[in-house]
Amino acid sequence: MRRRSLQATLILCLIYPVVSFAHTPSESFSRWEFNGNTLSMQFTVTAREVSRIPHPQTSSRPAQALADYLSQRIIIGDESIPCMSLQSLLPVDSQPGYVRLEASWRCEALPGSVTIEAFFDLAAEHVHFASLEIGEDLRQALLTAENPVWVLSESPIAHYQQENSSTGFTSYLILGFWHILGGLDHVVFLAGLMLLCRRTRDVIWAISGFTLGHSISLSLASLGLVQVQTTAIEATIGLTIALVAVEGASKLQRSALPLALASFGLLALMIPLSVIAHGSLGASGLAGLALFSFCYVMASRDVGNSPSFRLVATALFGLIHGFGFAGAFQAANMGARSLLLPLAGFNVGVEIGQLTVWAFLILLGVLAQRISKRWVATSTDVVTAAVCCCGVFWLVQRNFL
Repeated sequence: MRRRSLQATLILCLIYPVVSFAHTPSESFSRWEFNGNTLSMQFTVTAREVSRIPHPQTSSRPAQALADYLSQRIIIGDESIPCMSLQSLLPVDSQPGYVRLEASWRCEALPGSVTIEAFFDLAAEHVHFASLEIGEDLRQALLTAENPVWVLSESPIAHYQQENSSTGFTSYLILGFWHILGGLDHVVFLAGLMLLCRRTRDVIWAISGFTLGHSISLSLASLGLVQVQTTAIEATIGLTIALVAVEGASKLQRSALPLALASFGLLALMIPLSVIAHGSLGASGLAGLALFSFCYVMASRDVGNSPSFRLVATALFGLIHGFGFAGAFQAANMGARSLLLPLAGFNVGVEIGQLTVWAFLILLGVLAQRISKRWVATSTDVVTAAVCCCGVFWLVQRNFL
């Protein structure tokens, strides 16, 4: 790497802790069910979001702090349809890294609306995903700071099915689109991948592989067929980012062996630290990733330009990123039937977002070529160093925090 690459790396080491949790947006979920005269709810949010709640007065426990916070921020209906509390907000089991509460109310009829004002005062970009089941029918909503009121139609139940197809699909399409554009780690990964694609054919194979991989893993994890440890996946996403940068750098060296050994050594050094600090990847996980990284860097130098290698490699990385996408669906705790339209919409949104990023990066490349080919060579080194820096930082931080 040139001197400017090193300088860029050092600068990024200083500024990127501010946005280090780039993959995880501020979001919460609620699942509602209306059965007879009983309205029940499960509210789920990440423990990281709960930590935003300022100075809980009653308890330092996350579940109690969340219950105290939500008690004044969830409003059921209005005076026209009174609802009486049957069960206050109580903690229930959830996947690691999340806090889940449940509550229930007795209502004479389905309330006209539900207002959820939680976390919008703590994070302006926060979004809330809600789903309501009434027998075999389902309705979903995406609530924001500008629109925290969920209007529940008083039309016959048959009307719900008519609304669901557009509301669920469209809302999650938008979510998938902004999940790519708002997830800095995904954008950085696509930028690193772009540096490896010097021909149109390479771009097509890369897009196809990544799409195939994340669509499969997102579907499997969201439908509950595969259980995902969110923190370990987040750390591994950091490794995939670093590896595409190392692969690009290895093509400029006489031998890939030094970079392959460096990749192996970094992960090997993390093993004893991870055991002591109870890292999310664990000793066996880091050992496997160390061996994979060494083999990947060595193989990519020889066959990296092969369409089949690019397809398989990006599909593998896409599998990992897809498991990261699935966290929102698992946290929402929806059944398989409830997931079909949101899952389809989210997949389409991710693809639109991904193609948008690719188009923007290609445009930047074309403009850079027209400005100066020498400048392109220097900027490529800087971007490669930046991508590698981000990947290593996210790998280490997400493993230990």
